[in-house]
Amino acid sequence: MDSKRIFVGLIILVLTIFSTAHLHAQNAQSLSGANLAAINVDDLSDQDIINYMKQAENSGFTEQQLEAMARQRGMPESQISKLRRRVEQLRISTKPRSGINFTSTSNGRQEVIFNENDVFGKLGGINSKEGLTEEEEKIFGYDLFHSEVLTFAPNLNIPTPDDYVLGPGDEIIIDLWGATQQYISLVVTPEGYIRPENLSPIHVNGLTVSELREKVGGRLSQIYSGIKGTNRQEPSIFYQISLGKIRTINIAIVGDVNSPGNYALNSLSTVFTALYAAGGPSENGTFRKIRLIRNNKLLKEVDLYEFLVTGIKQGDARLMSGDVVLVKSYTSRVEIDGEVKRAGLFELIEGETFNDLLEYAGGFTNTAYKSLVTVRRSGQREREVIDISSREFASFQPKDGDVFQVTPILDRYKNRVQIEGAVYREGEYQLTDGLTLKQLIEKADGLRGDAFLTRATIYRTNEDFSQNTVPVDLGKLMSGQIEDIPLMREDLVRISSIYDLKEEYYVSISGEVLEGGVYPFFNTMTVQDLIIIGGGLTEGASGSMVEISRRNKDANLNTTAEIITIQIDKGLSIDSEDRNLELQPFDQVYIRKSPGYTVQQQVSVEGEVGAPGAYSISRKDERVSDIIKRAQGITQYAYPEGAILIRQTEFSSNKSNGEISQQYLQQLRTKLLSEESELKNISQERLIERLNKVENRVNSNSEEDLVGSRVKRDLIEDIAEQDSLIRDIKLKDEEPVALDLVKILKEPGSKYDFIVKPGDVISVPGRLETVRVAGEVTSPLNLRYDKSFSFKDYIYQSGGFLITAKRGRSYVQYPNGERQGVKRFLFFKKYPKIEPGSTIFVSRKPDKEPINFQAIIAAAGSVATLALVIDRLSVNR
Repeated sequence: MDSKRIFVGLIILVLTIFSTAHLHAQNAQSLSGANLAAINVDDLSDQDIINYMKQAENSGFTEQQLEAMARQRGMPESQISKLRRRVEQLRISTKPRSGINFTSTSNGRQEVIFNENDVFGKLGGINSKEGLTEEEEKIFGYDLFHSEVLTFAPNLNIPTPDDYVLGPGDEIIIDLWGATQQYISLVVTPEGYIRPENLSPIHVNGLTVSELREKVGGRLSQIYSGIKGTNRQEPSIFYQISLGKIRTINIAIVGDVNSPGNYALNSLSTVFTALYAAGGPSENGTFRKIRLIRNNKLLKEVDLYEFLVTGIKQGDARLMSGDVVLVKSYTSRVEIDGEVKRAGLFELIEGETFNDLLEYAGGFTNTAYKSLVTVRRSGQREREVIDISSREFASFQPKDGDVFQVTPILDRYKNRVQIEGAVYREGEYQLTDGLTLKQLIEKADGLRGDAFLTRATIYRTNEDFSQNTVPVDLGKLMSGQIEDIPLMREDLVRISSIYDLKEEYYVSISGEVLEGGVYPFFNTMTVQDLIIIGGGLTEGASGSMVEISRRNKDANLNTTAEIITIQIDKGLSIDSEDRNLELQPFDQVYIRKSPGYTVQQQVSVEGEVGAPGAYSISRKDERVSDIIKRAQGITQYAYPEGAILIRQTEFSSNKSNGEISQQYLQQLRTKLLSEESELKNISQERLIERLNKVENRVNSNSEEDLVGSRVKRDLIEDIAEQDSLIRDIKLKDEEPVALDLVKILKEPGSKYDFIVKPGDVISVPGRLETVRVAGEVTSPLNLRYDKSFSFKDYIYQSGGFLITAKRGRSYVQYPNGERQGVKRFLFFKKYPKIEPGSTIFVSRKPDKEPINFQAIIAAAGSVATLALVIDRLSVNR
């Protein structure tokens, strides 16, 4: 993009911005005193700049005036630079026909063209591929004039064409240099004249640019003698004549176009430019004979197929004001479908053959059947089918409405055989003369070692597409004991693997191994090998045993499996004799846990005790009182009546013992990796590598422990789902257990003293001084505990019962988790005692359903009918 063109656009843009933002409707002459120094380009959006550029056309100043005024008003060079970059980016990124109607070229030419809102306002969305009908999409070349990136706009960045014909409105630029320096801009008047200073008017209307140079040069030499030179001297003044602004011409586009009418285009526009402006030929318009009419005479006929097929714009003449572009209806249109590269509707002219049609369609595809093409043609009374052989392609002349169908070749092979299975190269092969089965196996690089030699099968296709099988003893064939078998077209040879004909071998290991699971079996595999594959033994396997369960193959024995036992010593090693015991396919190896081996299990004590924290369970019958004693008892601020025990249910998803051990190992790994020092010795690096494997290990024993709880969970959920009277049951991981810590501390070991379990949390709260009232009361809130207050006193303190309250279903929940409801005896109610930290819940009455009178009437009618039947039966007796 030329810097001069950008700068001129910038001047117009800046003046328009200032006049629009600050002066609005003031007189243009008042701009001369405006100051542009305060303009900040960064405050303008791209859309603002585009809008201002549209408005710049109506400024009314020449380019020279705008440039001078901008300099006088102190426009900063930094802002000019920013504007130049912004405008350049917008011109590059904005698509054609974006609505920006100001265009300036390097040679000073400006134009207003393809403005959808002004010049081509009729078009709307006509030049878009969206919304085309199915028929329009099939017409060859129809989308040419519906592209957003191909506009056929004339190129203004070209040297002045010598054959350009001048007319009123054209700007002629005369540059003089040498002994004199002058820049002269002249506009052709409506009468066809230009008026140079100090010269009489020069008539230039209808002259070409080359004729203009000769005529104007002669007239200029009358006042500039140095142009021609004198006394055999070289000329001292030189000149150049070119076009500046170009004029606007008015043309008419009529006939079968999408938007016929009168159009204002620039004088460099051609027939293609006009067609694009009108949206191209319509669905019934011709693409082959587009007429250009000038002065009521046919000047040219344009064939768009020349451009579509060869890229040559033959006949694309430059337009003149008053020209008419006529698009008539097509004469002959045919359709070609099937195996061609560009299927669709094509327009043919007289004398063109099927070969011409095939060229327009891009030729056959690589799968087309080229020997014969079928044509469906409309006759006088009915349709008919015509077959065209390949030798008739050059002479067959299509007719209007013909539909050509190019079919694909058959999806079959005339010389193919296939082989699959236990060979090194499965696939398709050429059937050569005399090819045999043994030769085909050699082509496939021979048999694999796992080939099943007793039997191979040839699947043979007959002429009626039925299939026969030919069994072959492959071992005898390869050794030459039987004759080789000749192959036929489409034979499929299948050679099985010995592993395809038997069950896949495997072994499994579970229990006290790090990575239990199923592993592939291999010959001479021992117990020691399988343990190593399983990641080795855990510490819990010390002093235990290995149990091998083997499939029973003796049908006479009254057993389902053979059990083999191997002992593991305390050093986690197996006796040398048993270590090399070979396994058999499908063996199941169980590594039992050592009797008495137990991973540490913990409970937690929190709240008002002497030493809160985690405590390991020392024996299986350890009780709450023992744990409290180890925690140095309760403090003087404790409220033992509110103590509660939180216990994990059988549905808990908390970590199992094995997972807890892995969690500790992961913490060790994190600690090693988080050390600030990047230097670690070899032992630390190996330890980190081993700990990296912890995340992928799953303890198989934890899954076995969860089977019972999983079944119980499913059973409860099934009952709740089937019984509509049971409310939704939420199975929790943890549940509170009511704890009477006062009695436990008075009577250690009594029935109130629970035996602790892993994961238990004993919570001893501090002194409580409030009572919470919730539910159907006027003002639910927390109240100060008062020893003299009863149940009803707290209700009255909360504003009393609501109308929706069901008083008899109210209850109290004590801090230790116990609940007591309202007791009834005849007409008397006994409300529960209130203790510090209690919560009073007032239940809500169930919503009453409205009386269904229709149901009552229907029930009464049924009873009456039943009574009548009984009465009749009794009478009959």
